[in-house]
Amino acid sequence: MKYKQTVTSGGALPWLLQRISGVYLAVILLIHVINLHVLLDGEVNFAAISERVATPMWKTLNISFLIIALFHGLYGLWVVLEDYIHKGWMRILIYSVIAAIAVVFTIFGTLTMITFQHGG
Repeated sequence: MKYKQTVTSGGALPWLLQRISGVYLAVILLIHVINLHVLLDGEVNFAAISERVATPMWKTLNISFLIIALFHGLYGLWVVLEDYIHKGWMRILIYSVIAAIAVVFTIFGTLTMITFQHGG
C-alpha cells in the first residue's frame, strides 16, 4: 500500500503557519516602530502610549500580536526540542508544559489588554 501524504500528515500546514506568522510579526513590528518613532508627536511617555493602547484598534492589534508571537515562538521551541527528545512520555510532558505556558500567557495578556484604560 502506497503512503499518501496530505497537507497535515507531513507537517506542511504547521510549517506554512510558522512562515505566515513570521511575516505577520515582521509587519506588525514595522507598524509599531513607525507609529512609535515616526508618527508620534512629542515625547514618548506613558501617557502617550496608554492613550494609543486604550483604543479598540490597538487592543485588537496587540492581542493578535500576542497570540501570533506565542504560537510562533512556542511552536519553534517545540520543533527544536522534538529533535532531541525521543521518549514518548517526555514529549508529552514538554508539549503539555508548552501548551500550559501558551494558555496562561494568552489569558493574562488578553485580559490585560481588554481591561486596560487610558489614565490621563
